[in-house]
Amino acid sequence: MKHEAATPETDPAEYVREVTARYIGPRRKSIVISHSGVAAEFMRRLLRDHAREHFIALYLSGSHRIVSYSIVSIGTANTAPVHPREVFQGAFLAGACALIVGHNHPSGDLEPSHADLLFTARLKDAATLLGISLLDHVILSGDSYFSLRDRGLFD
Repeated sequence: MKHEAATPETDPAEYVREVTARYIGPRRKSIVISHSGVAAEFMRRLLRDHAREHFIALYLSGSHRIVSYSIVSIGTANTAPVHPREVFQGAFLAGACALIVGHNHPSGDLEPSHADLLFTARLKDAATLLGISLLDHVILSGDSYFSLRDRGLFD
């Protein structure tokens, strides 16, 4: 029997990437994000390298329970490149109704940079368009955090 070489017309794996969601560990009662401090503490536990910036997204249910999270980007000492596309991809996979994003500042300075504020505004615009609530952007450093919503920089 003669086998012909696969082409995109005969082998869908040649041109389609499968998207999957992995579930890790046993199902547990999820955490309710009742205020920015709870989000900051959860994000802090995800940081594996305090010398580089990490951009994290927490994906929430309608009752603000964490249904999933993603370390969207790991960058350098002073930047973590991220695009709204990567942030919202995880939200769609998780079926999230809302999200909270955050990143760490290895420098120890909690003040948001101009780039942080511009990106937050961009994320808010995308969230509105997509029908997913962006609740906050939290900046972490050491044992402290800065919530853009709590400081009135979010609305």
